[in-house]
Amino acid sequence: MIQSIEEGRKEDGNRSIAEKILKRLHDLEKTKEKNQGRWAWELLQNAKDNIADDEQKSLSIQIILNENSVEFKHNGLYFSEQDIRGIINQISSKEKEEGCETKKTGRFGTGFLTTHILTKLIKVKGVVEDNEKNHHLFEFTLDRTGKSTNELIPQIENAWIEFHKSTKKINLSDLENGFNTSFYYFLETDKQKEIARIGLEEFLILLPYVLTFIPKIGDVVIIDNIKDKNVTYENTSIVHNKYIKTITKSENGNKTDIHILFSTKDEVCIATEVEIKNEEYKIKYIGDIPKLFCDFPLIGTETFYLPVIVNSFYFSPQTERDGIWLKGSDDPEVDKNKYLLETAMEIYIDLINDLQNNEFKNLFNIVESRFPLTNLDYFDELWFKNHIHKRVKDYVFNAKIVEIESEIGEKKSIQDLWFPMKSYENKLREKI
Repeated sequence: MIQSIEEGRKEDGNRSIAEKILKRLHDLEKTKEKNQGRWAWELLQNAKDNIADDEQKSLSIQIILNENSVEFKHNGLYFSEQDIRGIINQISSKEKEEGCETKKTGRFGTGFLTTHILTKLIKVKGVVEDNEKNHHLFEFTLDRTGKSTNELIPQIENAWIEFHKSTKKINLSDLENGFNTSFYYFLETDKQKEIARIGLEEFLILLPYVLTFIPKIGDVVIIDNIKDKNVTYENTSIVHNKYIKTITKSENGNKTDIHILFSTKDEVCIATEVEIKNEEYKIKYIGDIPKLFCDFPLIGTETFYLPVIVNSFYFSPQTERDGIWLKGSDDPEVDKNKYLLETAMEIYIDLINDLQNNEFKNLFNIVESRFPLTNLDYFDELWFKNHIHKRVKDYVFNAKIVEIESEIGEKKSIQDLWFPMKSYENKLREKI
C-alpha cells in the first residue's frame, strides 16, 4: 500500500462529507425561521426508528430543558455500527439507499442535520452493538461550527477520535434499566434558547396526535427546569368510542385526558380532537394545526385546508418536510401522495356517515373545504379541485350534520335548510 495515496483517499472522503454537511447547514440557515420547532420532531423520529423493527418494544422519551442546554433521552435499542457512521459522516440509512422496504421514517441522514438549527455543538452518548454482537458504551462531541471544509474536516476526525477513545466494552446485564441514549445540545446564545423554547411549545401542542399515530411511543416526559414545569404524555388503552383514542396528560401532578377522534384504512389515518362531556362528544376546531402528518407533523401545512388531519407513513414529503409532492406527470411519488389523500377522503366520508347518526356534536368543525395556501410549483390545482375539494363540498352539502335547536338530537343536511343572510333585516331574519 502506498501510504500517501491512502491518506489522500481518506482526505477526499472527509472533504466530501464536510462539503455535504456545509451545504445542508447553509440551506437550513435560509429556512430557519419556519423550521425552528423541527429539531424536536427529528429527534423523536430517530428514536421511533430505533425500535421500528422490534414489535414488542415500547419507547419512553425524556426531554430536559435547562438554561443553557436541552437534553433528549430515550430507552430504545442500541446504536448499530451503521448508526455511528451515519451520525458522524451523515450517511443516509442503508434501507433507503438500497430501496428496500423499511419501517423507518429516516435514520441519521440529512434530517438529523436539521437539529443543528438548535445548535451546532452536540454531545452524543449511548451504547453501540458491533457486528460481533458485543456492546460498548461511548460518547463524543459533534462540532459543526466550522464555516469551511478546512475547518470542518478536523472536527469530523475529532468526533471519530473521541468515539474510539471513549468506547468501553460492557455486559448488558451491567446496565441499569432506563434511558440508554442521550443527545445533549449546548445553548450558548439567546437565539438558540428561543428556538429551544419554540420547539418545546410546538411539541407540547402536537404530541397527542403523534402518540395516536404511533402507539409504540409509550410516554414522553418534558422537564422544563426554567418554568419549573413537568409534563408527561402517555398512550393509554382507554376506549370511549371505537373512534376515540385517549392520551393522558399530567402537568405537575394534575391529570387531564386528551381525546383524539381517528379512523384508519389501509395506509392512511385521519384525526381531529374531541371533548367528552356528559356522555356527549363535541368535536373541536383544529385551527392552526398542520393538516398533513408523515407520522410526524409536516410543519408548513397549517394552511393546507382539509376538514381533518391526514396522516400516512407512506407520504413522500418535500425536502424540508413542509408539504408533499402533488405535481408532476408520471411521478410515482406524486401518484402515491394523491392516492393517499383520495383514500383519506373516503375514510372521512365513511366517518361522517357514522358520526351523524351518533351523539357527536359540532360536526361543523370538520367540514372545512378550501383551496390550500401552498406553493403552486408542487400543487396540482385541477386534481385537487376534482378529487378533493368538490368531493368534500358535495358530500357535506347532503350530509346530516346540522343540529336543529328545536329538535334536540336530530340533524339535518344543509340542502334541507334555509340560512338567513347577513344582509337580511332583523325582522326577516327572526321570521325565518
